[in-house]
Amino acid sequence: MIAPDSLRILVPSIVDPTTHRGGAGTVTRTLFKLLQCPPLNAQITPIPPTYAPETLHRLRQFSSLTRSLLSPLPSKAEFTHSGRFLRAVQRLLREHEFDLVLLNGSDLLWLLPELPSHIPRILIAHNIEHDLYLTHINSVNLPLNLLRGMLLRDWRRLRDYEMWGMRRIQHVIFLSGRDAEFARRECPNLNAIVVPPLFDYQPAKWSRTRDPAGDLDIGFLANFGWWPNREGLRWFLKEVFPHTTEKTRLHLFGEQSQQVVPDHPRIVTHGFLPRIQDVWRMCDFMICPIFSGGGVSVKFAEMVYNGVPVVASSFTARGVPREAHSSIVLLDRAEEWIRFLRSPAARELSLRRGPAPMAQAFSMRSHLAPVHAFVKEIVQRHGDV
Repeated sequence: MIAPDSLRILVPSIVDPTTHRGGAGTVTRTLFKLLQCPPLNAQITPIPPTYAPETLHRLRQFSSLTRSLLSPLPSKAEFTHSGRFLRAVQRLLREHEFDLVLLNGSDLLWLLPELPSHIPRILIAHNIEHDLYLTHINSVNLPLNLLRGMLLRDWRRLRDYEMWGMRRIQHVIFLSGRDAEFARRECPNLNAIVVPPLFDYQPAKWSRTRDPAGDLDIGFLANFGWWPNREGLRWFLKEVFPHTTEKTRLHLFGEQSQQVVPDHPRIVTHGFLPRIQDVWRMCDFMICPIFSGGGVSVKFAEMVYNGVPVVASSFTARGVPREAHSSIVLLDRAEEWIRFLRSPAARELSLRRGPAPMAQAFSMRSHLAPVHAFVKEIVQRHGDV
């Protein structure tokens, strides 16, 4: 049974929740805060990954793929698999008592056979990983059919591994209703809850006035170390930006934003800004030209939460709870983007603000009771078995 004062949770994690600046880090930190709120008052012990430094990321990916040829695990699981990580989990389980193990990321499902059967487990599924992997394979120009065949074989193994893991763990937190529906079709007995990206600060309070003939400042906020964001930026710079007017200026914010574009008189790179409000203040509206990837776009969700006007692809908006509103413009073809950015409608968009009810969908307070009930019911049911 749950202790009256707190719930002790061990969290093996695919990201370091204290330092990761991408969407997975944002989601992890706010979920932690949600679980730490009363009445659950969770005591969380995270185990961050033991990956090689970011400069060795591609080498590690290649090494994981080659190891998977002789391993029962697909390459994405091999990427996170390490004896040091496993020993850290085992040591903490041996030295402390936990009420729950929360696996933060499907890549860590290989840990399931190593976890004590008397402790319940929940998976945080940031994406449907095999869907994301297939999208990546199809987006890359592969020089050899043999290499593509090897990757597709690895994808099939990842699909089987991921569905096996979800059936075994049984309890899953999804970020996207679309992902939850897919998993329930494959695993009919799954006990799941959908928790979109959450934010624990007050939405920005701002309004803009502008000169109809003045410059147009548009912003792109993303972790540019993440391949769907790089692909989206490349598409925008090749297909759209050269056809905008000389008064249109692009601002890039986020990790690696200063490394992904050449010098250009109408592109300003800012790097990572710790205060999200500073991003909104510099721009008339934001853009999200994402056409590949998986799960939900955390940055798009954060823009909707803050009522920031945004132009995005339909793909970006999938899985994000929202209402149709004039502050959100969804465009998919390059000519649509060009026509909009060159029109008076682009300057009119900067004066719009999303309605407060949409912010509630991403408010931590709105999800506190259902998430606490989901976790408590799992722990209590497991204790009664």
